[in-house]
Amino acid sequence: MLMILIRTHITTTTTPSYEMKLGVLRPHQRDLKFALGDLESIVLRQLWESKSSLSVREFQVKISRTRPVAMTTVATILDRLYGKGIVGRKLIREGGAHYVYSSKFTEEQFKHQIVDNVMGTLLGSFNEITVAYLANKMSDGKNDRQLSKYLERLSGKKRTPL
Repeated sequence: MLMILIRTHITTTTTPSYEMKLGVLRPHQRDLKFALGDLESIVLRQLWESKSSLSVREFQVKISRTRPVAMTTVATILDRLYGKGIVGRKLIREGGAHYVYSSKFTEEQFKHQIVDNVMGTLLGSFNEITVAYLANKMSDGKNDRQLSKYLERLSGKKRTPL
């Protein structure tokens, strides 16, 4: 398990700046589980798919369709995501006081920030080794087309392969 403390500000032109705090990264895991626990990943994915704020009860109903989970467990997971700065919450008083949760940023913004912080940490701690590793990986010919496509998507411009 790779332990990296990530404290970052996610800033985009369409959303305000938020601080995201992640403590443990799991390099052997894929997708969201790289930076979040299993249930945290499921809850966050549900939030992104819903396109609107959800209550603990609404999350529990959605998640229970594929995996049995108690309402208190869902509430705990949402509170952890809130504490990490990944979701926001708003107190609703109608129908009994309860919170509704919303994501502070998109899935793409979240993934970009994870990569940015992992690379920033590696470059800050092991600069020469990290640069040499990346240069070696990018010069082996297999990744040239993939790298060009990625850079093109990021910049919005057509690039010639390396």
